[in-house]
Amino acid sequence: MFTHVLHILESELVSGFMTEHAAVIFVFFFLAEYASIVLICILASILFLGGYLFDYLPLFSLIQYFDFDFYIENIYNNDSLLSDPLLEGLLYGLSLGVKACILIFVFIWARASFPRIRYDQLMSFCWTVLLPIVIAFVILVPCILYSFEIIPSNINLL
Repeated sequence: MFTHVLHILESELVSGFMTEHAAVIFVFFFLAEYASIVLICILASILFLGGYLFDYLPLFSLIQYFDFDFYIENIYNNDSLLSDPLLEGLLYGLSLGVKACILIFVFIWARASFPRIRYDQLMSFCWTVLLPIVIAFVILVPCILYSFEIIPSNINLL
């Protein structure tokens, strides 16, 4: 009887409530977490980094040093090198993928570099530091825009 109780206490100390179903729940939890990271990074690359758009002219201008005159002439004569839809789709997909992979790398790097903060510390930081900064910016930015007369509208305020 005593060894059974000791075994239960030991399992609670080792893994807590996750002891019985640790593998499946753990796998699904972290798959969902990393899937959300990938989704957020793809959305951020679409919304803030231009998505699939890729300016390939500066990249192809490097080809002139390798003496590929045929390709350079086609690019600068506005005959697109990417006239094949398959190659164009491949380039656009690779562009979006590279942008998303860079964001995923930065996301995971930042998560691993900074310490985890408890919820009460995070709320205290938000209320005592971030909220006054936001209020200051809400007041400061319109004052600067008004004083330098760079208000982005066509309505006369005076």
